[in-house]
Amino acid sequence: MKAPVGRVELFPFRFLDPVTGKWTRARYKAQRDEIAQRYANYEITGPPEIRDGDPDSRRFTPHVERQAGTTTRHVEASAPELQPHLARPQAVDVGEAVLLQLFLRRYITFCARRGRFAAMNGAARLFAELKSSVTY
Repeated sequence: MKAPVGRVELFPFRFLDPVTGKWTRARYKAQRDEIAQRYANYEITGPPEIRDGDPDSRRFTPHVERQAGTTTRHVEASAPELQPHLARPQAVDVGEAVLLQLFLRRYITFCARRGRFAAMNGAARLFAELKSSVTY
């Protein structure tokens, strides 16, 4: 039975995979004749989804069709700022500085005991920079 012009019936289905021999549910819906053409063993699993209108008009076209006499404007946008938080770093208040120094002291001790000298030196530099920049 052929569907009337402008009406499309799309069916959910599953098919028998020839490689694995297992039934596989399709990730798309298709017309009955397209399913039969592509798969030898298939099974319709639900009611059809009925779409009205010209099926060709709903297809995606990557280009824009221009009408005669129209012009296009190019909008120049500025490039987006990728890392705005690095342009203006946030200030650290006194309470955060105290907690950060406590953590860094413990982390420096941990790294020294484990033999992680590169991490220890980086944490020590950050601790010294934090101590010199924050006044109580």
